[in-house]
Amino acid sequence: MNPMMRFRGEPVEVRMRDGRTFRGMMDGDPPPGGFFIRDGFRRRFFSFFAVAFVFSFRRGRRIF
Repeated sequence: MNPMMRFRGEPVEVRMRDGRTFRGMMDGDPPPGGFFIRDGFRRRFFSFFAVAFVFSFRRGRRIF
């Protein structure tokens, strides 16, 4: 099981290596090498290669 799935259903902020920031809920059962977040009406896939860090709002700390 992917270790990021411990945070399924929690609000998170994803910061990409190029500086873009995305906010949403950790979602779904991801394929190897990444994870999904749901933001509004979309479900976005993020590759671990492109992510700088993931911040959990509920726990108040970085989780990746």
